[in-house]
Amino acid sequence: MTEATEKDLDLALDAAFKESPQFVSWFLRRTKFANSGGRYHWSRSNHPWRPIKLDWINPVTGEHEVVVRESETDILVVFKAEDGSAFALHIENKKKDGKFEPLQPDMYPYRARQWLGDPKYRSYSDFQTVLVAPKEFYERNQSDVVKFDCYVPYEDIAAHIPLFMD
Repeated sequence: MTEATEKDLDLALDAAFKESPQFVSWFLRRTKFANSGGRYHWSRSNHPWRPIKLDWINPVTGEHEVVVRESETDILVVFKAEDGSAFALHIENKKKDGKFEPLQPDMYPYRARQWLGDPKYRSYSDFQTVLVAPKEFYERNQSDVVKFDCYVPYEDIAAHIPLFMD
């Protein structure tokens, strides 16, 4: 049996959001949207991207910089809350042996903010960035993983989606 690719895992995660209200509820309990009554509305697991402007203080030089980069979200999932508002999870998926590209974790919240209200992405009004990865990856990349709003380990997802078992 061949090992699942990151894309295989993206598709399996996307399918679980689409097909399982129980999985949606379980996953949302790990986010700030735990009490939203959120229901699946729409998603893309084909790495939606566009140029994103990052306006920041370079941590190495201490200088102000504006960087424009092509940037993608592995899985974008939009939910409808009980009050009718839409919110999104921007999910980055990393396998055990994966690595972050330069500025990749930094770009997630900038991209999510720049897509707020955009009809192309179902006009969500709130978001969180989420890292899904094995605990080994999480422990090895502490300086970058803390840049995501929350973390859901593969080991926990595997109880719902067996493909995530190592």
